[in-house]
Amino acid sequence: MTRLGPGDLGHLLRVVTPDVLVAATRDWRRRVGEYWFWQVPDAVSVDALRERGLLLGDTSDGDELVVDPARPDTLVVLPRDADDAVVVEGGLLAAVDWVLEGNLNPWVEGWTFEAPGNVTEQRPLPGDLDGAAASLAALGAHAHVVDLGDRRTFFLPSVEGRLSLHRFEDEPLVVDVSHAESADPAEIDRLLAAVGC
Repeated sequence: MTRLGPGDLGHLLRVVTPDVLVAATRDWRRRVGEYWFWQVPDAVSVDALRERGLLLGDTSDGDELVVDPARPDTLVVLPRDADDAVVVEGGLLAAVDWVLEGNLNPWVEGWTFEAPGNVTEQRPLPGDLDGAAASLAALGAHAHVVDLGDRRTFFLPSVEGRLSLHRFEDEPLVVDVSHAESADPAEIDRLLAAVGC
């Protein structure tokens, strides 16, 4: 948090930064004070969460990670699309691990980070996923690859971003690229050319 600042983990999870923690928690407490949807295990006090709970993170899908400060090693995951809250023991990192293992969304890309403010674009691609991925890998420009079968994401230090290749069901192959605003346009063109853009 100190080194990278705000951003998304695994293209899914946002951890609340200290500068917005108070305001985000205030809004969350107001909302759950009016509407509480989840069943929680007996070990968790709904009243304590409503009164003292801190919002530590949320997902782009609307799930939330909260904690009662009296029990800092016990995080409660409030899924958007389920009635049962999930208790994760072991503190914030254990809860982040649990989310990034795909327990809420199978498309999560593990311990990857993307800063806000990156330039993002998406384009359809001719060709096949394996061929495009092999061509990009052959450049050797990536620091890490997350392979989820129908989605492959290459993390690219040269542009301070990533390039994802994905195909959803019967739809055409798509390239989704994100890079720093200051990235070299020639390097971006080289990466896109490798996958057929």
